[in-house]
Amino acid sequence: FFEVSRAAYSDQGCPHMLVESSSNPIYWKQLYDKFRAIFVEIQDASRSINKSFGIFNEHTLRHCTANISHDIEGYKSLIARPYESVNRAMPGSYYSDVERTVFLTYVILTEDIEKYDDLFQGERKFISYEYWNEHFVHQLDFDDLVYGHEKLSEICEKHPEAKDGLARFLYEIILRRMEIRDKSRSVNSIDIIFNFDCIGFTGTPFLDNYPTADYIRHERNDDIPNMISRDFYAYTSEDLAASEFEQRFATFQGQNSNVLVKYVPSDFIRASTDEMATLEAIFAREEQLGSSNCGAAKAAFNAIVDLCGIFKRSSIHDVCNCIINHFGPDRFHYLYHIDQSDNSDRVLCIKTGNDIQYDEEFYKFLCKTYGADLRDRIFFFVDNRNVIGKDIPFQLIYQKHYGLALFTKSVVIAHDVDDFSKIWQAMGRSRTMNQTEFSIYKSDIPESLQDDDGVAHDIKSLELTRLLYVANCDRKMAGNISSIYLTLIALFNLAQESFYYNDKIVNVFLDKMEDTINGKVSVHEKELVHCVLGNVVPAGIL
Repeated sequence: FFEVSRAAYSDQGCPHMLVESSSNPIYWKQLYDKFRAIFVEIQDASRSINKSFGIFNEHTLRHCTANISHDIEGYKSLIARPYESVNRAMPGSYYSDVERTVFLTYVILTEDIEKYDDLFQGERKFISYEYWNEHFVHQLDFDDLVYGHEKLSEICEKHPEAKDGLARFLYEIILRRMEIRDKSRSVNSIDIIFNFDCIGFTGTPFLDNYPTADYIRHERNDDIPNMISRDFYAYTSEDLAASEFEQRFATFQGQNSNVLVKYVPSDFIRASTDEMATLEAIFAREEQLGSSNCGAAKAAFNAIVDLCGIFKRSSIHDVCNCIINHFGPDRFHYLYHIDQSDNSDRVLCIKTGNDIQYDEEFYKFLCKTYGADLRDRIFFFVDNRNVIGKDIPFQLIYQKHYGLALFTKSVVIAHDVDDFSKIWQAMGRSRTMNQTEFSIYKSDIPESLQDDDGVAHDIKSLELTRLLYVANCDRKMAGNISSIYLTLIALFNLAQESFYYNDKIVNVFLDKMEDTINGKVSVHEKELVHCVLGNVVPAGIL
């Protein structure tokens, strides 16, 4: 693992001689390719990186001082002790991917070894004389290394040539502490009821309330009523007429039936190395679009939703300075933002720099001071990566009181995000979508779909909307495979009259490494076919 991790990290190519000498060369070659893919994913160049994933330290985030400590602490709790992360992870979650955790361990040891100072202090006494002789004989005194008090990070800083040996020593300790599941995890047969009747259900289940429970209890053979409405799905294979697509999309929209959108190419962002220069360019483009539409020089928008982390290295003070430089000190008086440490609503006073809670008391102060003009004096900067589903408060109260939308126009930076559901959710930061105009900045817009008239159109009439929406529906169908599999297992339990399922494929990580996965999958498939399709009630449900 260490050699493959190091080769993938430094792009040296797969260590073929070492791999060929193993009992399962194919596994290690595939693992090298996976590690390379992960390495590419966690680089700074990955614009859409979410703070829940990847590698986060001063080098990769470069947040303001207040945010670095928070990010590092959260990062430590999830990654810096990966054996805990894997042990606590739910099956199928991001951190239950043992191979990813193994590689991230190497990356941290290479880029941010300070995180392991405490672990090294507790384990250094176990460094053997032979290990010292092999790795450190020319750099470090044996007694100082084993019995000294100098921190790991300090040793690496003074003796960089010793870092590889120290990383290898800790790497083995960390991997040995990882508790890899090798006993069966059970799948509850109640899942079958949830999958058919409780989509989105969050309360305590009462089985008598659900049709599938009755179907199973009485061994019925008639069709189960369709519990999930898919009327608004549109798939590529259907090749819908424009009117039919718009009808389905309107069903998806619900009450947000009059949403006006302008798609703006964002390819210029790729060439930009300065986040505030990118923000300045967006301000200028929006100002230009506003001027061409209404003949006014004043910017026509007061909200930016950063969906993919374009401004992830910048502090809210950087954003404030950019607003002052572009619009002057009097255009906006306050800057709304979401606190990175606790996701609370905050407002930065642009003139004084005071940062305060955006609560009911402060909202009343704004209304008393500005009245309906409040929306012209506050700029909303929304980091959408970490707080999915969070509402920006007081929008509906403002609309009810003044008959206006608090977001005059919302600029959504989607850039390299192709998932339409995420784009729609980012647009939904405006609770008054029918009254808010949207500019959606998106990269790689086909030339035939670019619109230069500068006018916003009904979102469902735009070809790019259809392209993104249909692709999203296609992906959702593929993404449901894991739920389908759980349903199969629940049906298997039902056929066996068993509440739990004892899985023979317990850990894909181990089965791949030991080259036993193919045989187990084949046996498992035959079991499912025989027991599920060979039994009337489970076959009917399926």
